[in-house]
Amino acid sequence: MRLPRFRRVVVIGAAVGAAVPLLFFTVPPFQYFVTTGRGIFLWPSGIWLMMTDGHEHEIGSYEVIAISILVNIVLYVSVFGLVWCLGWVFRAWRGSLRDGTTI
Repeated sequence: MRLPRFRRVVVIGAAVGAAVPLLFFTVPPFQYFVTTGRGIFLWPSGIWLMMTDGHEHEIGSYEVIAISILVNIVLYVSVFGLVWCLGWVFRAWRGSLRDGTTI
């Protein structure tokens, strides 16, 4: 099985990391998770939104939201990259078992 290129994995991780917070802000079923606190699993850096409580329409709150989204993108890229690396190591290990060399 071929692995996707690392560059593609990073782009997909960044897209998913940006899409999750945007879904939480725009789609009503996902907004439920934000208001109840259950969305922490999909948007771990969303915990920072507590800093905007009572200051929702100030410039500082928009900065906190932007930083939270950027941290979420970095987190998703890191996780996707780690999974890709583990897949690469597993694929190399399986290949070494097939051709008789062991890692």
